[in-house]
Amino acid sequence: MVGQVIRFAGATTMPWLGGGGVTHELARHPAAGDFVWRLSVAEVQQDGPFSRLDGVDRVIVLCSSGRMVLHAPDAQPLQRFSPYSFDGGIDVSCTVPDGPTRDFNVMTQRGVYAADVATIVGDSRAVDVPTGAQVFVFCMDGAVTGGAELGTFDLLPLTEPTTVDATNGAAALVTLTALPSQVG
Repeated sequence: MVGQVIRFAGATTMPWLGGGGVTHELARHPAAGDFVWRLSVAEVQQDGPFSRLDGVDRVIVLCSSGRMVLHAPDAQPLQRFSPYSFDGGIDVSCTVPDGPTRDFNVMTQRGVYAADVATIVGDSRAVDVPTGAQVFVFCMDGAVTGGAELGTFDLLPLTEPTTVDATNGAAALVTLTALPSQVG
């Protein structure tokens, strides 16, 4: 069984705080106020800084064929469909030498949630749903199936194990796990 497909066409779109792009928010928890996790697509329209998000861990996956170069400590050139993790509280800027790009973003509040992001490109894979975790399939390009048909930038929550078929596209698998409380 799978959840209801979250279509990119229905995403909430907002401009970046510092300009330079827009974000299309697909899912977040909680629905209002400060998020503990958020899944979104960013349109990077020009070179410039990322918003600083203290206490937030970020994973970015370049979906466009154009290049995006991050400028930050320990930054590596982004490779299409390869997840890159970094601390949202550090100063990061980027250049987009080939023009505007789009990327998938997974953001989690540090110490509250942890995210694991893996990709499937031109292949299929059995996907488990660990007890207590929330698992999503995101179509980065082309067409992906996993209990439902996904077009580019659609998101699907999984509620039980399934096979994700990305032989005609590329998918990101996101597992969000709540961390034990540090109270006591």
